[in-house]
Amino acid sequence: MSSSSHKKRRLRKSSKVDRISDLPDSILCHILYFLPTKLAATTSVLSKRWKRLWLSVLSLDFDPSGFKTSDLFLHVVYSTMYRREITLPIHSFRFKSRSCRIQKDVNQFVYHVLQRGIQNLYLNLSKSCRYLIKLPATIFSCRTLKVLRLRNLTVGDISQVDLYLPSLQTLHLHKVDFGSHEQLMKLLLSCPILEDLETTKSCFMFGLSNRFLVDFITLPNIIKARISEFFVPLSMVCKAENLRIEKVWMFTYCMQLPMFESLIHLELSLNFKIWYPRWEWLLGMLKHSPKLQNLTIQDNKAIEEAIDECWKDPPIVPECLSSQLKTCHIRVYKGTKYDLEFTKYIMENSKVLETMTINSTRSLDMNVKYQLLMKLSSYTRGSTTCKLLFD
Repeated sequence: MSSSSHKKRRLRKSSKVDRISDLPDSILCHILYFLPTKLAATTSVLSKRWKRLWLSVLSLDFDPSGFKTSDLFLHVVYSTMYRREITLPIHSFRFKSRSCRIQKDVNQFVYHVLQRGIQNLYLNLSKSCRYLIKLPATIFSCRTLKVLRLRNLTVGDISQVDLYLPSLQTLHLHKVDFGSHEQLMKLLLSCPILEDLETTKSCFMFGLSNRFLVDFITLPNIIKARISEFFVPLSMVCKAENLRIEKVWMFTYCMQLPMFESLIHLELSLNFKIWYPRWEWLLGMLKHSPKLQNLTIQDNKAIEEAIDECWKDPPIVPECLSSQLKTCHIRVYKGTKYDLEFTKYIMENSKVLETMTINSTRSLDMNVKYQLLMKLSSYTRGSTTCKLLFD
């Protein structure tokens, strides 16, 4: 018998071995941790050993997709949670819902996971429930919570609550409404090690008070921040390395800019809801970001059509242009007088720029695009390695 045929038989035999079942329960639970709970539950039919293994996973991920009714979906959620060992921790809890009649259910779920060392909490409710469901304030005094992501709900009155989230590193708020601006500030200041902040399309039920222009405490450990259609004082996120600002309130632009000593990546949308000297504000951001290496700009509002904006080269070139800026990316480029002057200034004064990428707006015809490319290509480049990418 040849050695090759013997090896083939050994390979066929080894291929039939159930290697997964040889793994310890802890490894199997870790694998199931990353699956939606509905999918993890299907492993219960594999064997007697697997029958209850999915109930030992430290994560729960519930999605109403595939359920005929909201009541049936909620029945499965409750059944799963109460079939688990009462002492078993729940490190991650993800819950999505299309129903607005679940205030009591949300309260119970939050209370349940708070008793079990929750670390990662994600609540994603229906858009129509935004003003109907309130998040229990008790969540904001959870000492084990590391990641909190909320979508489409209202934060109850937390003005009298002793807020403290000592372990929270990530906070994402999408269409989350607060009773007042002060309550949001109070929440942020209760997160001493917060690293990642996102606030998008949220609002205050009663607007800003006359105290909104006071100095705010800086988030000392912030690394990444995204602010969209919301007012968060930039002084709070001035230590960020990665900052994205889009469609924010006029107050953000009117307040004095802080120094962004650690900022490396900056993404801006110059879609101001009212007229404001946007290029002047942008140059201010460059002056206050000495370590900036990557700049992305999206300019999708033709303010020039309404008011003549005056461009002036600053007398002193920002430090980041002289020694740091490596990439500049401009999206929705219209090729207006001010677009061209800004682009020319960046290309001439950025001494280490590697790429200038420009994506023109779709409304421009090919002839206009060609003329723009010719004009941009004629500009002097302060960096010998700078490449112009245009489409």
